[in-house]
Amino acid sequence: MTSVKERLEEIFDNTIDSGIKYEGSHKSPEYYNLFCKAAASNNLYKIMGNNVCMFNYFHNGSDSVMILFSIPINSSESVGNKSIADRMMEIIYAIEECFITTDYMRSEEVKEDKFVYITVIKKVGEKNE
Repeated sequence: MTSVKERLEEIFDNTIDSGIKYEGSHKSPEYYNLFCKAAASNNLYKIMGNNVCMFNYFHNGSDSVMILFSIPINSSESVGNKSIADRMMEIIYAIEECFITTDYMRSEEVKEDKFVYITVIKKVGEKNE
């Protein structure tokens, strides 16, 4: 079984090579539509029990990859705000371990969807810098 870091790197590299392009705003993405688009093209993955998808993106004048994590607010494993915070911190730790630095990171709770979303942008060519 591969580690979370190896899996993130593999998906990141595959996205650069043949991923879907996203041209919308990273500050207000339509999460549901993006996850459906990723699922329809077999680019929706599970990491640490959360859905993740990546898109090629152009950010601040550079080719980048936009990474979206979807964390269920009420998972079958645990319920409550603390468990959401713990799961978010696990994801952030995995991102930091894999990419060292990122160019943008934001979390947003969408109560209607019953998910917390984490949006990360990483410039292409700077994976471990």
